[in-house]
Amino acid sequence: MRSFLSIVIAVLIVWFGAAPVSAAEPPTVSAVEAYEQVKKNVANGVGGRRLASGVTVYDSDPFFFHVRAYGDSYCLDNFASGNGANNSPVGFWICNRGITEQWRWRYYSSTAYYGWELVNQASGRCLDYPESADGQLGWQFNVYDCKEGAAGGQTFRLYSNGSSLALASPVSQWYACLDGYSSRWQGSGSPVGLWRCDLNNPNDYQRWY
Repeated sequence: MRSFLSIVIAVLIVWFGAAPVSAAEPPTVSAVEAYEQVKKNVANGVGGRRLASGVTVYDSDPFFFHVRAYGDSYCLDNFASGNGANNSPVGFWICNRGITEQWRWRYYSSTAYYGWELVNQASGRCLDYPESADGQLGWQFNVYDCKEGAAGGQTFRLYSNGSSLALASPVSQWYACLDGYSSRWQGSGSPVGLWRCDLNNPNDYQRWY
């Protein structure tokens, strides 16, 4: 009887096909693993794709992004209420495994010092520090159409600190890093922005994993 059922199940799988995998399946890599994944692909010249501009970019698998100060409970999120549109805000939300909390690293095969972008999986848009901030610190990040390295507010230089990363931005006259804004913390809905940093000793509001 068991053998007969096995044959029937096998026939049904062949006939109907295996169940599709959801596009919102939780990622299986950490942010640091994804970072190393892209670096390896760049070094080996694999996994990239050519853009219309002739630039080659390398994308990682998606991951969830946390900051040390708030631990595993809160994720970087392009809030669903903004529908992923240009200028929709980015901050912290209680981790719910949703696609608005999934991100990918993107790297350009260029000599750019700030050669990394952070792309939201739901919208396909880049984490963006608004141009209207005019280089001032303390503003909130949003998402905007990826400018493929042409917008300083979207580009970062990544520094690995073992199990975490610090992200430095070129938009300010001060050395500025992606920051969890301790003074503006209110749980879900809290903003993420840029603040002065010491890359040799980043604090827990600037250590991302």
